[in-house]
Amino acid sequence: MRTRPVAKRKAVQKPQAIGRKPVALTIKGNLEWRAWVDRGAAFCRTDTSKLVDAALVDYLKAKGFEEPVPPR
Repeated sequence: MRTRPVAKRKAVQKPQAIGRKPVALTIKGNLEWRAWVDRGAAFCRTDTSKLVDAALVDYLKAKGFEEPVPPR
């Protein structure tokens, strides 16, 4: 008895919430590191996403990367 191959279903993407941006970067780290980042963001009176964005801009400029920063 032969069976016919079954086609796989395509993954259905969930629609994004209005005004919400897609995830551009994920960083893995342990809970201690994450707590440290959270405390640093609180110290700078910002959230972690904005802290990482500002840190990347500063780091790349310090390394000589002269390309303008695109809008997030």
